[in-house]
Amino acid sequence: MQNRTIIKRLGLTDQEVDAYITLLSLGGAAASKVASTMGIKRTTVYAILKSLSKKGFAQTYFKDNTRLYYAQKPTQVIQQQEKKLEAFENIIPMLQTLQGNSEAPQGLRYIETLSELKVFYDQVLEESYNKTQLVIGSAVYWEQLDTEWFIEYRKRRAQSGVRSRIILSDESRETNPKEKELLREWKYMPTQYSFRSTMNVFSDKIIVVSPKLSALAVVIQIPAMVDVFRATFEMLWDLLPEPDDEHK
Repeated sequence: MQNRTIIKRLGLTDQEVDAYITLLSLGGAAASKVASTMGIKRTTVYAILKSLSKKGFAQTYFKDNTRLYYAQKPTQVIQQQEKKLEAFENIIPMLQTLQGNSEAPQGLRYIETLSELKVFYDQVLEESYNKTQLVIGSAVYWEQLDTEWFIEYRKRRAQSGVRSRIILSDESRETNPKEKELLREWKYMPTQYSFRSTMNVFSDKIIVVSPKLSALAVVIQIPAMVDVFRATFEMLWDLLPEPDDEHK
């Protein structure tokens, strides 16, 4: 559900999103009621509600010796987030003086969690405005990480004017979207070449995403290696035939 993804981007976990939506629907309730509605143990829900309160999404009241939890109104959540952003904006000049003139980092970076991966993709999207991304991968396994989020990401990527040239595994044919507005060109690898990982080549870095790695993804930010991967992509692109499926 799209609404859950939006709420989660405000810094909540999946269970915290569930708890917040549950509190909104219940209009306030004891922890036991929240737990039963969510289908989890009461001992588990206490930590979730405590964290939700710390993040400003819930309030706690006492009535007849019973602790009741209420969802913070969505409009108040917005106000809190705006105040945090405003406070951060006020100290940006000071933070920039601390930053100095350091060069862009180079080397390897490991991404351990799905939430970190999403932050990475969002940041790259801002850097890639009106540019072209190169991708070699499996649409099937890439989407399975979080189907709803990654399908939406494709749309946001196109809305930012970012074009994509993609070399897909043959098994990706069924799930590969064909809409022109997504600004994608694609070709398919022969059926005998199967893989589960996905590699994105950006202007200054590469990311390899694979559920089989000890870390979820590896970012390679070494100019010489970026050049090699980019040249390898272009060679494959030139060798592969045009796809037999077309844009809608």
